[in-house]
Amino acid sequence: PPALPALPRLAAAPRPPAPPAPPAPMDMEDGDTFAYLSDGRTMIVGSSDEVHLARTFKQKGKDIIFVRRDDKPFLIRDPQTLEQVRKLMEDAGKLGDAQGALGQQQAALGQKQAALGQKQAALGQKQAELAYPQTQLAAKHAALASKRADIAMERARLATLGDDTERDRQEAGLDKREADLDREGEGLDKQQEEIGKKMEALGEQQEKLGEEQEKLGDQQAKLAEEQAARHHEQLKKVMNVVDEAIRKGLAEPLPT
Repeated sequence: PPALPALPRLAAAPRPPAPPAPPAPMDMEDGDTFAYLSDGRTMIVGSSDEVHLARTFKQKGKDIIFVRRDDKPFLIRDPQTLEQVRKLMEDAGKLGDAQGALGQQQAALGQKQAALGQKQAALGQKQAELAYPQTQLAAKHAALASKRADIAMERARLATLGDDTERDRQEAGLDKREADLDREGEGLDKQQEEIGKKMEALGEQQEKLGEEQEKLGDQQAKLAEEQAARHHEQLKKVMNVVDEAIRKGLAEPLPT
């Protein structure tokens, strides 16, 4: 009889890639800090410890920027610089809305991955259910092989029997038993073929699930990269404005 087909192995669901860490703002070194302080909002990039120092210079109704660059602290009160940074912060708010939409997309992808995980679990259950009848088929095939061996031994014994009539009678009985075994073997082969088709279908479903999971992982990685790039670009614009103010002498040096 043909060999029993092996059960396909379910591949582990690919783990979605971790989002890349947000890149450091352009031209910001370790120890640099930026803080925008208004009456209702504080934006900080860098050490939050600097905020306590910055707040000592904050006056009610007036926004300020505190920045530490190359270990040198500055205070910016210049209205034009403040307005430019405020505008960029408003753009950052719009960016936050866009990132919220990306977050919703990521949540939807997460739900799809959860659904795929459930489908894979169902496939695993079906494979487990097929494993038992496959084991039974193997045992039945082994039993058939043993019975055929017994018949072969009986035929060898009959060959030494001197009574032709008795030998013919017993051989006819062996022929009938062998025909019964052939029919039983055909039935087992048919069951085996059906199980093989089911396992093949499960393997195809598994392959499709793997492809879909890979696509979801690629989409999640792309979304994470897009968020990091937007965050980076926005911070770069803010720091460019701050550096320009320092170059123009619009930033007040603070004692170190």
